[in-house]
Amino acid sequence: MEKDATVTELLSWLRQRLGNRFVVTDHWDADLCAVGISAPNDPAQLVYISSWGRPAGHYGVELESAPLPGSDAPYQTVGEFQAVNREELLRIVENHLRISN
Repeated sequence: MEKDATVTELLSWLRQRLGNRFVVTDHWDADLCAVGISAPNDPAQLVYISSWGRPAGHYGVELESAPLPGSDAPYQTVGEFQAVNREELLRIVENHLRISN
């Protein structure tokens, strides 16, 4: 995966803490400062993470889920965070992807 070091280092850090309890689901190949991760059994339960324009060690986060029944949208946004640190991001990921330790 060709991503900015801020993203690859974050993924490595998340992998150390969560193991294989998430998968990279990257719909943003051209955006080197962003990546998506999802629950292994539910790709619609997605966390979009971006380091672009954020202070070092902070990330913008958007939480996505399957669209509401009858919606033409490919997903629904269920949460947004403008600048969270790694520990905050870890808690957000665990909650949104329903990962328990």
